[in-house]
Amino acid sequence: MAISAEEFKQGMRRLGGAVNIITAADGDVWAGLTATAVTSLSAEPPRILACINRQGQTFDTLSRGRAMGVNVLGVDHKDLAMRFAGMAGEAETDRFTGEDWFTDISGAPLLPFAHVSFDCTVESILDAGSHGIVIGNIEAVHVADNIKDPLFYLDGNWGTISSL
Repeated sequence: MAISAEEFKQGMRRLGGAVNIITAADGDVWAGLTATAVTSLSAEPPRILACINRQGQTFDTLSRGRAMGVNVLGVDHKDLAMRFAGMAGEAETDRFTGEDWFTDISGAPLLPFAHVSFDCTVESILDAGSHGIVIGNIEAVHVADNIKDPLFYLDGNWGTISSL
């Protein structure tokens, strides 16, 4: 018996994760969203994996421009995470105001104060139903000097796991 979409969503709410801002660039067009579905894929070659909803502007921009940034957030970046999650009402292409973003090799927007930012070129995008599994070749890594507690998301709540 197959589970319903609602049962799936309720179960996935219990799978906590680190909060990241995924950014995409296609020339001068930037788009971005908040995601927890991000993980390392391989060290040789260095690759990262992100699952991105195919319905959004970020996916379209990433598909065309093949540039992706993965910005890992700290607990003091909750408001930024909420903005990129669409909770403030901005379009995916209008969420970049108020921060000093920079670019590196791929051209994707990166945050100078993120715990770590991965600058990636898209190796491939696999179709996975409502989402695309994006495999990014890591071209550069920018690690913050002063790392605070990471931002964590679990069951609709934002927090941290400072016991590590």
